[in-house]
Amino acid sequence: MSSAVRHGSMPNANSASSPMTRCTMYKTLLVPIDGSRDAREALSLACQLRQTAGGSLHLLHVPEIPPAGDWLGYQTGASPLDYTPEKAEAQGREILEDAWRGCDQAGEDDKVDFIVRQGGPVQVILAEAERLGADVIVMGSRGLSDLRGLVTGSVSHKISHLAPCNVITIHAR
Repeated sequence: MSSAVRHGSMPNANSASSPMTRCTMYKTLLVPIDGSRDAREALSLACQLRQTAGGSLHLLHVPEIPPAGDWLGYQTGASPLDYTPEKAEAQGREILEDAWRGCDQAGEDDKVDFIVRQGGPVQVILAEAERLGADVIVMGSRGLSDLRGLVTGSVSHKISHLAPCNVITIHAR
């Protein structure tokens, strides 16, 4: 079970531009995937929204790059000595493929775009939303970096305030 929080304007529910009407018109959906339960729930909802509108689905993974001062991997579980862009790309693709295979609404004939980009998660997600012309970003409320999010602010919170499109945030329960 999950609950969704939608960020964006809230017009009159009876108007043609109401959130309920617009959600069936999302043609380009961007789903950031980090392997967390919230991200998997977000993907499930995005698949449902996409089936309603017949739109395109873009799954995005932004590899976590170990900080230079984290030589032993205490903070992130990965050491900068092990990190290469090629490894990050391969692992990111695997995370996206696993998430897609685990999605109940995923059909074999569905066309899905798997995107792995390096950089800061907030900047990358915003840039991809712009590049794709995304109508909505569907994402988990908390990823795998909960502790850091408490200190620096969560990625989903920042995205909800900076995104060029609607944002639906999923809280897995």
